[in-house]
Amino acid sequence: MVAVLESELELSWVDGPRPRWDALMGLAGQSGLEQAWAYGQAVESEHGLRVERGLIAQGGEPLALVQAFCRDRLGVRFTRVMRGPVWLIDPLRDPRVPAVCRAIAEHFLRRRFGDFLLWLPELPQGPGSAALMRAQGLRQVVTGYSSIWLDLGPSPDDLRAGLHGKWRNALRTAEKAGFTIDRIDHPRRLNQNLLLYDRFRRKKRFVGPGGDFIAALARHDRQAVLCLTARLDDDLVAGVILIRHGASATYLASWTSDAGRVGQAHNLLLWRGIEALQENGCRWLDLGGVNTESQPGIARFKLGLGGEVFTLAGTYL
Repeated sequence: MVAVLESELELSWVDGPRPRWDALMGLAGQSGLEQAWAYGQAVESEHGLRVERGLIAQGGEPLALVQAFCRDRLGVRFTRVMRGPVWLIDPLRDPRVPAVCRAIAEHFLRRRFGDFLLWLPELPQGPGSAALMRAQGLRQVVTGYSSIWLDLGPSPDDLRAGLHGKWRNALRTAEKAGFTIDRIDHPRRLNQNLLLYDRFRRKKRFVGPGGDFIAALARHDRQAVLCLTARLDDDLVAGVILIRHGASATYLASWTSDAGRVGQAHNLLLWRGIEALQENGCRWLDLGGVNTESQPGIARFKLGLGGEVFTLAGTYL
């Protein structure tokens, strides 16, 4: 589909094959996990939604990628876009950004009765983003989503120096506790870890992706999944899962036992994960959301890494 949105500005909407999608995700720098190809495949297989993907370009120049999740029922078409688009231009300064947003809205809404678009745009919270979404005929229904970007560009020594004092002390404690850290590559061992994660998630009653969904994501892109576990005296005591997508990664899941908590295993696992991501050329780590009101302890843990807090514009309908 080709849409001429304003004088001399033509944006083309085309399906992009996965190799090119992955390559452009790598060029984008910071990106949300929800826009990764494998994430879309997991949503299709686990939640029964249809995925639509678009590469928006002008004159052959890629401007943005967008992955949407769609459901058609009884003549109603409901579409959800999370953390999209992935920007290949500067979303704060490039004058083509409004046209890209308009192309997305027009493609998924088509301005007909029975089309609904629920959209969490990858735009910063502020009056400019709010005005841009209102211009698409959308209104905010959920307030801004917040998380933390950790820049993995500095050396490990510099990153360690940037840790908050309590976090760094906890890391030292864990390094002296005698944990054995393993990288889990075999699917059966990953599933074992996901069972422990699901048990921990139910016990603590926190919202997060289920183990089945993470297993599906791993099936579609095993190389993207970094699973690390900590053992003490041959007992598994903690685990973390990080997911790579393009030049970014997301801290997706974790679990711990009493022994792991006492020994601060979680700090060591996440630190080793950061080191592994750096060695693999990853540039950014999204710490997977932060909420100081509903989860103050988890928020303090994530803030202790010294990253930069960001808040997106919110969800619009």
